[in-house]
Formats: sequence, C-alpha cells, structure tokens
Amino acid sequence: MRQSKPPRTESQEISDQERSAAGRKKLYLRTEKELRAYMHPLRQKILHCLYLEPSGMTAKQLADCLHVAPSSTGHHLAALEKVGLVELSHTEKIHGLTAKYYRAAPVDVYLKETEPAAGQMRDALVRNSMNELEEHFFNMVREAEKKSQELNPEKGDAMFGVVYLKQEEIAQLRRRLADFLSEYSIPSEGTVPCEYGLIFCQAENGWKKGEKR
Repeated sequence: MRQSKPPRTESQEISDQERSAAGRKKLYLRTEKELRAYMHPLRQKILHCLYLEPSGMTAKQLADCLHVAPSSTGHHLAALEKVGLVELSHTEKIHGLTAKYYRAAPVDVYLKETEPAAGQMRDALVRNSMNELEEHFFNMVREAEKKSQELNPEKGDAMFGVVYLKQEEIAQLRRRLADFLSEYSIPSEGTVPCEYGLIFCQAENGWKKGEKR
C-alpha cells in the first residue's frame, strides 16, 4: 500500500536491508531535535488521526478533527514529513483546487540509540504514549458503563501479570510478538485499527536470598 519513500535525515540511516517483513522501515530518532518533532502533543494527535485513516487526510480534515486552524496542521504535517513520519498519500482536485492527502509513513520508530542528552525526552515520550493509550481505553470503558454494559474484550482489554521464562523463551516471545505485529501493521479490506502498548521487562525482587528483613 505504501510505496513512496519518506524523506530522510542524515541521522536516520535507513537502508533496504532494514525493511521489516511487512515492508516497513526502521526510523531511528536519536537527537533532541528529532524527538521534539515527534513528541509535540499536537503532532502526536495528528499521527493518531492518520493511523486511524490509512487512506490519508488533508490538513483541513485534520484541523476539523482536532479543532485547530488548517495552517497549524499544515505546519506540523511539514515538520513530521521532514523527519520521515508522514508522507504524501495522493492528491485530488476539489472545486478546481489540488488537495493533498497525507498518511502516516510505513515506519517503525526506534529510540534505543537516542543521544544521552535526549534521554529525558525519550522517557517522557514513552510515558505520554502509554498515558494516551490508557485514556483511549478508559474512554471505551466509560462509554460501555453508560450503556450498562461490560466492555467487549474484543474491543478492548488490559492484561497484567508475571510469566516465568527461560532466556531463550524470552527471545522467542519477543520475536513472535514482533513478527505478529509487523504482519498486521498494514491495513487491508475488512480490518479495523486496534491500538496496543506493550511493556516487557525482567522482574527484580528487592528481597534477595540471605538478605535480612
């Protein structure tokens, strides 16, 4: 679906070898400037709208959706396009004028090589992303409660817990999750967008063998 290449910056170092199984590319955000371009609150909302409308949206449509001026969304679209997060989908003639439709670029954003000086911004970005997802989830819960219904787990669910894995099983689980998410990262007929946020870490207990309590 997404065939045109997004703009590149010198620090992105995107190569054909870095394409994922779904044809997506790896986009490394390393500098404070790149992180600022990505984590701006309005730009995050623009990206969210574009994820939910894979056929593309104009600056005017985004402005109407977010209740801001079209000039504002146009400015932020340009900034996102420069970093490589947004690309032109297609154009249409509307009342004699050429309307530009933008879509989220087919990239997977990586923050693992972020410069040390931008570490706090990286951490804030992860927290903000999880908070936004939580808010979307609880909005669905509240809507279901208004109708005196339970939330259909196929529409939204939250899971927490601990599993016990060997080191090779940890690697296998992460790889299987990554492959599954990559396989279904491109929209197709009959599908609906489903948001997710995954945090995985090996647990550490403050109590250690031999430690007195």
